[in-house]
Amino acid sequence: MIFVAMFFLFAGDMISLQFIYSDLDAKSVTISYLISEKGSIDDNFISYIENKYKIDFVSADNYVPTFGDEVTYVIAKDYKPLVMSKDTMTISIARTTVIGYYH
Repeated sequence: MIFVAMFFLFAGDMISLQFIYSDLDAKSVTISYLISEKGSIDDNFISYIENKYKIDFVSADNYVPTFGDEVTYVIAKDYKPLVMSKDTMTISIARTTVIGYYH
């Protein structure tokens, strides 16, 4: 019976991880659009993104982008697993967008 309970908790962790990854992927589409439309990434923009979407945002580029430049960024979210680990796991994805390319 303990094996069955552990299996269900492990399955719950796997489903939660997949949900978080899918959620981050969906948010990255909107964030890419916002970055492309705004044309820059500053501290106010980063705090706006982090507060609105409840994620951690890190820009991989250390320069001010101009029209047509590619911007790489990472968004992440922490997850406290049920049985996979005793420590908090960070799920993150890296995405790239082009400044000024939006519909």
